Amino acid sequence: MNKMCKNALIGVVCFLCFHLLNADIRPFNKGEKLIFSVEYGPLKAGTAIMEVVEIVMMDSIPAFHIVSTERTNAFFSKIFKIDDRYDSYIDTVHLHSLRFEKHIREGSYKKNQIVEFKQDSGKAIYSDGKIYEINPGAKDIIASIYFARTLDLEVGKTFTINTHTDGKNYDLQVNVLKKERVETPAGEFDCLLIQPIIEGGKIFASRDGLKIWLTDDDWKIPIIIRSKIMIGSIQAKLKEAYFE
Repeated sequence: MNKMCKNALIGVVCFLCFHLLNADIRPFNKGEKLIFSVEYGPLKAGTAIMEVVEIVMMDSIPAFHIVSTERTNAFFSKIFKIDDRYDSYIDTVHLHSLRFEKHIREGSYKKNQIVEFKQDSGKAIYSDGKIYEINPGAKDIIASIYFARTLDLEVGKTFTINTHTDGKNYDLQVNVLKKERVETPAGEFDCLLIQPIIEGGKIFASRDGLKIWLTDDDWKIPIIIRSKIMIGSIQAKLKEAYFE
């Protein structure tokens, strides 16, 4: 092997080590699996799962593959069946999106969408052929939630996350409201209550639209996710957690 090849190989190894070492110091990593009980008022409606399934290579960049699923139980499915899956691939260092998949099954409504985030060229390429410009470091909705876990959250602070979804760029504003102790099937936890808001956008547009309780520690694990809907609210409460 000549000197040029050796230098190139060393460069590749250093690049991969840098990404993988940074992945290890995140508040989440491969093998984290969070299982939630989804409730509509007093009714058990189904199960939601958020899982960091693996670290894969996306165009030579190590990426977290995060899968989020939502499924109604047998009883609730008779009223309105939901079987949704979201796949988010995010750079292990910069935590911006590289690929996002959405597979929606809600009643008679079905939608499949795949978005390739080309961060170098500032483009989001959709599976229907449409191409949109994105801002540097753009994140899908799932990636935005995991990115929020890496922030230095303090009560009274507000953070802005650069988000892209459904062909539009948004500034996702994250307000840290207060500290609160909450109880779930997984136990009691001291939490920070955050509220994501997109002003003027359809996602979390209501000021009381979405609230997330994260553990008040280095890991900032989602414990409760509560969303207001047309009538009442629906919430997901942590019931099981697994870590490698």
